[in-house]
Amino acid sequence: MPSQRGIQRRRQRKKINSTFELQLTSMMDALVIIVVFLLKSYNVSQNNFSTTPGLELPLSHSPETPSDSIQVVITPASLTVENERVLDFIQTAANPGSTNARYDFKKGDLDDEGRKVVPLYDALIKAREKTELLLSKSKVRINGKPAPFEGVLAVQADRRVRYDTIRKIMYTGSQAGYSIFRFLARKNEV
Repeated sequence: MPSQRGIQRRRQRKKINSTFELQLTSMMDALVIIVVFLLKSYNVSQNNFSTTPGLELPLSHSPETPSDSIQVVITPASLTVENERVLDFIQTAANPGSTNARYDFKKGDLDDEGRKVVPLYDALIKAREKTELLLSKSKVRINGKPAPFEGVLAVQADRRVRYDTIRKIMYTGSQAGYSIFRFLARKNEV
């Protein structure tokens, strides 16, 4: 038979202190790890790609999302850069908005050679200078220097806009220092 003293010692060892406290240190560690994970996995995009009412984008099956870039929207009526209307087209067809309609530039919109769109060029240079200024003030450095200007231009073009118009816009973009063109399309939900 066990002794009385042994039974009392075992009961005292098993007794839990009535002033039990929650260990906040380990909970704070877990909370900090969660916050750091969320901050690292959070992706910030400056571009908000939204379509203009009446704009018919072509369809695409690509799963890729567009990267940050300067946005040019070509509608049958006008051309905008970063949500700022740059110029209006002259509609030369009897039925505006039809697939055979032709959207031409005004006489003063093109340079002497008829290849570069002057108001678009000015707007793209202004956007490039703004981007380069922001990159120079950014804390992100590559070998001690600011990140270089990538020259990416995101183009939203209506399906009805003719190729020669898009070609002039692309030529103007290349003259302004943009070397990568990303054409945005509507995702085909099949």
